[in-house]
Amino acid sequence: MRSFYFIIVIIFSSCSTTKYLLTDTGFPKAPDYNYTKNWVVTPKEEIPLPKNYFDTLKSYKSDVDVFYLYPTVYNSAYNGNFWNANVDDPQHQRRVKELAIGNQASIFSGLTNVYSPLYRQIFYDGLVFYDASKTLMDIAQDPILKNDFKNYKKKIFSNNSLKYFSFDNDKQRIYSKESYELAYSDIKRAFLKYLEFENKGKNFIIAAHSQGSMHAKRLINDIIMPNKEIKDKLLLAYLVGIPIAENFSDLPPCSSPDQIKCFLSWNTFGDNVNPYDNEYYKNIVATNPVTFDQSEKISDVMIHKGILLPNIIQMFKYQVMGLSVKNFKLKKPNKISVISERGSLQIKEINIPWIKIFKMESYHSADYNLFWLNIRENLHIRLSNYFKK
Repeated sequence: MRSFYFIIVIIFSSCSTTKYLLTDTGFPKAPDYNYTKNWVVTPKEEIPLPKNYFDTLKSYKSDVDVFYLYPTVYNSAYNGNFWNANVDDPQHQRRVKELAIGNQASIFSGLTNVYSPLYRQIFYDGLVFYDASKTLMDIAQDPILKNDFKNYKKKIFSNNSLKYFSFDNDKQRIYSKESYELAYSDIKRAFLKYLEFENKGKNFIIAAHSQGSMHAKRLINDIIMPNKEIKDKLLLAYLVGIPIAENFSDLPPCSSPDQIKCFLSWNTFGDNVNPYDNEYYKNIVATNPVTFDQSEKISDVMIHKGILLPNIIQMFKYQVMGLSVKNFKLKKPNKISVISERGSLQIKEINIPWIKIFKMESYHSADYNLFWLNIRENLHIRLSNYFKK
């Protein structure tokens, strides 16, 4: 999973042609959510917890479900392949399970029932192009921001993932919008199916990352908030890995560690990196996933409880040898301190040698992993306080 931010300036190279062949061959077959095979996770098969983690937290599975939407793991839409993932592809299913479910959705396992639909997500570069185009259209229609449109366009298209695209290519823009809408249509159908057959009156949580959060944000605005019966069941929303404004819906940002009926959102960057420090991104929420309060102070490394990440050998086996990565361990407590500042969650200290070497600007792919145990234990606090009332 590559980092998903448009404002960070990389090397820009223009190109008059594209390696993406836009064809009229259609889209992969739509998943039927009446069948278990089109759900990557259901309560029938619980997600394994880290093998060295001993769970002592009370379960709320009789009261709470999590509807989880995974990030972009589909990067294969080149040279005429579908722009949208084929959910029947075993390799795609494997990437979803090994790159997303075990790393992120496992946070909620055992505490809640977890449901996660396979969906025809748009491929990474197509998603970047869709969002960049949407951002530029918003800027072009803003009475103030439009005066600086050329600079915004230059900065956005400096993203290396956009070098084969052109904002002025209408065919590409239409195709990316159609592909994005297709992905959302799957999620909408899956959620409505979940409500009809699986929810059975329980409260629920929306949890998502990156592309999943883009769709989750829309789902909240389109389906959940307008319907009082559904809205009243929503306890929390984890909209992680994309910029979310504090007024994006009627759901407020969480302001305290035990608050319910609110949303959390953060995007993890290196020290003093803030791509949201401009007029376009106003009032972006940056939840601190260590302290979960509104303090703009640097968190103490001693309250960081541990990360869930594969080691270098495991990643080599996965990336180079194509072997499965399983049995992650929870490790490295008291290693990270962060600060929430003007919409950006910045890592101020990370005492892990092999990570420090790279001096990364973005830790997007590890938004959940770096704070796995803090997130899990904080959720337990929120649920415990809510259900004892």
